[in-house]
Order: sequence, then structure tokens, then C-alpha cells
Amino acid sequence: MRNALLVLLLLGAGAGCASGPPPIATGTPCAHCGMAVAQLRFACERKGDAGWRTYDAIECLLADDGADAPAWLTDYDSGALHPADSTWVVRGSFPSPMGGGYAAFVERSAADEIAARTNGTVARLGEFQARGGGS
Repeated sequence: MRNALLVLLLLGAGAGCASGPPPIATGTPCAHCGMAVAQLRFACERKGDAGWRTYDAIECLLADDGADAPAWLTDYDSGALHPADSTWVVRGSFPSPMGGGYAAFVERSAADEIAARTNGTVARLGEFQARGGGS
């Protein structure tokens, strides 16, 4: 009985430590523009006061309030969510859900390749925020 209680306490403590966002589902409305998430490779999330806010595109995240809150971006190539500070953002001439041409990449070389092909710029999300990079 005592061991079972210890296991339950450890499991509960581990669940409370989860700091990442929930998976993004297609069809989820964007917290900024209301458009349904259709292309997961452009979707992202930010931690808000009432929970996680989902965005259909990086430009919606940039245009929404809460720039100081943790953001997670989807790696364009793998489709996996990563903390924004571990990704490289490209703004180039390619189609994205809101037309701003933003995409995130975990690998700097992949970001540089897309930027070169699309006459784009590579930076961290915070640099685009500082420039007022919303739509």
C-alpha cells in the first residue's frame, strides 16, 4: 500500500511538471484571427493566463498580445512543436496561411536554405517581435 501511494505521488508530481503545449489539432480556431488551423507546419502556441492559445500562423502569434509569454513553434520540416527560442524563423516570399511568409525551423541550415530560395530573412522569433513583425 505504501509503495502504491509513493508511485501515485511521483506520477502526480511528474504530470504537474509538464511545461510544453498540448498537440495542435487541425480545425482549432486561431486565437488571433479565428481562422481554423489547416496547415500544422505553420501553427504555433503561446501560454496565456487562461491556458494555451493556438495560432494558425506565426504572423498571428506576432500580432497578438503576450509577447513575453512562452511560445512554441512548429518545425516546418518535422511538424514537431519546439520552444520558440530553439527555432529559426524565416520570413520569405512563400505562401503561409496569413500571407506573411513566416515558417520555423529547428535546423539553421534548413532555414538558411529556404531563406536563400525565397529571398528571405532568418532570425529568432524575438527579433521579428522587436521589429513589429505581425501581419
